[in-house]
Amino acid sequence: MRGRTSKFAALLLSAALAAGALGACAPQGGDGSGGDLPDTGQSGDFTDLSVRDYIGENGIVTAASPYAAKAGLDVLKDGGNAFDAAVAISFAIGVAEADACGLGGGGLMIAYNVNSGQSLYYNFREFAPAGASTDYSEYEKITADNACIETAVPTQVAGLLTILEEQGSGRLTKQRIMQPAIDMARDGIEVTPELSQNIKDSVAKILYNGDDVWNVFSDGIEGLYEGDILVQSDLADTLEYVATHTKEEFYTGEIAQKIVAASQAHGGSITMDDMRYAAENYPKKSQALTGTYKGYEILTCAGPSTGGTMLIEMLNMLECYDGSVAALGHNSEEYVNLIATVMQLAYGDKEKYMADSSAVQVPVEGLTSKQYAAERFENYRAGHAYLGTGQGDLPYGDPSPYNGGQVQTYADGTSGDHQSTTTFSVIDEAGNIVTFTQTINNFFGCGIVPEGCGFFLNNEMRDFSYEQGSINEVAPYKQPASYMMPTVILKDGRPYATLGSPGGSRIPAAVLQVTLNMTEFGMDMQEAIEAPRVYCFTTSDEPEGTAKTIEVEAALKNLLPGLAAMGYDAAVYSDRQLDPYFGGVQGIKVEEEGYHGGADPRRDGKALGY
Repeated sequence: MRGRTSKFAALLLSAALAAGALGACAPQGGDGSGGDLPDTGQSGDFTDLSVRDYIGENGIVTAASPYAAKAGLDVLKDGGNAFDAAVAISFAIGVAEADACGLGGGGLMIAYNVNSGQSLYYNFREFAPAGASTDYSEYEKITADNACIETAVPTQVAGLLTILEEQGSGRLTKQRIMQPAIDMARDGIEVTPELSQNIKDSVAKILYNGDDVWNVFSDGIEGLYEGDILVQSDLADTLEYVATHTKEEFYTGEIAQKIVAASQAHGGSITMDDMRYAAENYPKKSQALTGTYKGYEILTCAGPSTGGTMLIEMLNMLECYDGSVAALGHNSEEYVNLIATVMQLAYGDKEKYMADSSAVQVPVEGLTSKQYAAERFENYRAGHAYLGTGQGDLPYGDPSPYNGGQVQTYADGTSGDHQSTTTFSVIDEAGNIVTFTQTINNFFGCGIVPEGCGFFLNNEMRDFSYEQGSINEVAPYKQPASYMMPTVILKDGRPYATLGSPGGSRIPAAVLQVTLNMTEFGMDMQEAIEAPRVYCFTTSDEPEGTAKTIEVEAALKNLLPGLAAMGYDAAVYSDRQLDPYFGGVQGIKVEEEGYHGGADPRRDGKALGY
């Protein structure tokens, strides 16, 4: 391990960890670019992606954009706490990854206060407008004319400004915290290879808005290339508006009116009443959903997240394995069979039982029960894929005996999926942790930009199920189910790690595998993130099924013959050794040497610290 130990070793003592309330930090020293700790291997260029990770003693930020990571780091060094830094990152990454997130979307936040030992869960996931269509045939063909039928009410600004007001240090003004994002939008940033490719893949969608928006992301003819400068003047103006106005003004003033006008001009139903509802009711706040795994405590997201419940269920099932998980060997054929089995069992339960728990009855107690996990794990067979296609087999179990004997039943359904989204984490000098995942759903959302605003509206309505009677079907003010699951892990009551991922339905699979890489195989954060991954979705109830589909990264193609012999239809997703389809995990692990921030090479991830 790299890094210095003297100051951090003292920090690990309980007296130091409990030294102050959340946000009580006084960072000092270093230039934040990696040059002040040369033994980390980082150069002085914070955009250098040849080294992704960082070990620091005072604070770490890790994000899917080095520009956003630098924005958060500078806030920490200016005296801000982890929440201040996270809000700075959130606004900044909405500029750097305007294709994946921003003011037109929403997100989820988990935080942990080392002083009080309390967790926080802020839910600012978008919600269906009051007038959302329940005629599902209207969602079947999307064009520019009706693109906003897929747009849920954006709640990002409500979440960020509330978090800053309630949890920020108070040492820095909102203008200071937002200034990096404003400068990035106005002065421009270099286009990364990933952003360039996403622009080229989304030309038709960006052109929904005509030349004004297309010219921002192109030279007028072709989409911007790697190294080109992306300038977003309209977005800079909008961010200035947010910085100088209240949450209520954003949701009742000229920006809100432009959101409503754009929605209604493109087949959507968002009204000013919906916008006011967002300001008055978001974010929703509670403590984290908790579970345990072999002495580790898991702090993650409850509804509308499904990923958090799935993670706890999968880890509970793995505790039932009769033997050492680590002894199977990392990414061995049998290890992959084991985790693929628990994945598909949890995914099956997700489709049947998980959705917005404030709108429908979700049997969380049953789904996260150790006893239920033991019952589900009976489907695991060493050396054999669980097909879930035998006589009477269903892709889901029955958690009712472990949920007070009562589970409301819903029709079977499937929800939409996507690959975009972004995630980031912060740990400050006091050891307090904040982790976000946020999104506009598909890359560039629904494709529509409110006039002169510079941000894309989401298409989160795709995350509902369009089967009548499904637990996740559309309803007014209901939040679509989400796989997003920013997570904090404790060990012996102290912070151990934090992580999250984008990637739609691959999010739970990615977070599970990175968690096991650390807890079972002793990997550091960067090693755990860079290890190759697999993905195995829900079982099928189709009786003719004879093999179970599993997708693997190209780095694991040697497993294909052995997995096929087990009954898997094993496929390499692409020829990339590590592919963004399998997520883009950003995370921080607490090591003896310091806070170790890791960033995923599958995206433009970068960890910075001091």
